[in-house]
Amino acid sequence: MISAIVTKEWTEYRRDGRVISVLALLMLLVIVGLVAGWAGLSEQQRQAQSAQRGDQEVFLKQGEKNPHSAAHFGRIAYKPMPPLSVFDPGATPYLGQAIWLEAHAQDPAMFRPAEDAPDLRRLADLSVAGVLSLLLPLLVFLTGYGAFAGERERGTLRLAVSSGSALKNLFTGKLTAVVMIGVGVAIVAIAVSAIMAMLAPVGVSVGEILLRSLGLLLGYTLYGIAFTALALFVSARTKRATSALLVLLGLWALSVVVMPRVAATVSEHLYPVPDSETFWSETYSTIRANRPDRDSAEYKAAERLVLSRALGREVSDEELAEMELNRSGLRLEVSEVIDANAFGAAYEELYAAYQRQKEVRRALSIFSPAILLQHFSSGLSGTDIAAHKHFALEAEKQRNVIVREMNEDMMLKGAGQSFSYLADADFWESIPDFQHQPPPLSYAVRSVLWDFVLLGLWAVLSLWFAWRAARKQQII
Repeated sequence: MISAIVTKEWTEYRRDGRVISVLALLMLLVIVGLVAGWAGLSEQQRQAQSAQRGDQEVFLKQGEKNPHSAAHFGRIAYKPMPPLSVFDPGATPYLGQAIWLEAHAQDPAMFRPAEDAPDLRRLADLSVAGVLSLLLPLLVFLTGYGAFAGERERGTLRLAVSSGSALKNLFTGKLTAVVMIGVGVAIVAIAVSAIMAMLAPVGVSVGEILLRSLGLLLGYTLYGIAFTALALFVSARTKRATSALLVLLGLWALSVVVMPRVAATVSEHLYPVPDSETFWSETYSTIRANRPDRDSAEYKAAERLVLSRALGREVSDEELAEMELNRSGLRLEVSEVIDANAFGAAYEELYAAYQRQKEVRRALSIFSPAILLQHFSSGLSGTDIAAHKHFALEAEKQRNVIVREMNEDMMLKGAGQSFSYLADADFWESIPDFQHQPPPLSYAVRSVLWDFVLLGLWAVLSLWFAWRAARKQQII
């Protein structure tokens, strides 16, 4: 019975030019999004690999040089593009692709693709995820608006729901028919994206890409079910198909187009993020205010820590005072240790503001599951702020390693020479190169768990309301 209802519904959809038009438009934009995503992934990966090789080559050819001068010259940590950015670039175009690893400062990421994009391109989201989140609800609304209202107008609904079992079959069949169309598009888009991701030259296993893709498919399925149930609910509660269509188009514009932007604006207003100038001004003011005097116990403890770490054993105050060292190198590394806490606290506060903004958007998702899908999709694709934070923290660890090794070389080998000490030309080969490993799947799951739960809740509640509305068709 249910399969017959599904077949009958699909026959009607094929005859409806609006459904075919939206489906064709959706598939065309998915193809465009796939091409654009693959081109962007390939080009950014090529540029990052080329720049990283150039950076390594220049660094190794410095010759004899003062280590601290080399630390100011710095290295660059390049962020590999997540393979599933071909599906959902998320916040990647706005967060930067590389971090300069220099002495005395924890720099933010630079080279943001969005900064070089024309204004019109910024307004047009041609990613596969953006197309699906925007047009998949429209597709299921155009497909399901007449599910009950249309049959009521034709006079066939009373006959179809003459028994309780027939009503259950009718509801299930109509729901299945609409969901399969929307989810079918998502399956094709995610499957092709996964294949492209597996072909990308990035250090992520095929198994992890498949698991992330399956998770994405599950999320988009819940998204499709929620909007399909909403379409059936409206169709069951309105008397005419035209009225149902108008209501659903209004709901689509409100929940999918307007509310995600409203939620972003509200979250930024409630928890604003400081601009770059304010951030750095406040951070350096904190560093200057909290930097201890050189005669203080705190500063002496930092000196012992630095020297003990360099020698691999505990050092006493007496030994520290008598040891032949390059005191300039010691002071430089002590400064790094002391200032690192202030930089870390400043960035933690910044990321905490981003997290609070996300929680506000999540709270406003009561009006739109599209907000939840944006979080879920970018999180599983590895392109959200959480993934960028992981890269930034790994880059900061690398910066600490580089600067520490240079300061320790100057401190232990350049006794009495201050900044005139020159490291050997082969010293630079001992400095490790940055190799970023993307965060594991478990990291992404923790980031999007609540979004997934709330998407499931949206789907369940929408189905419940749709079924309650459908049951009332018995008394028509």
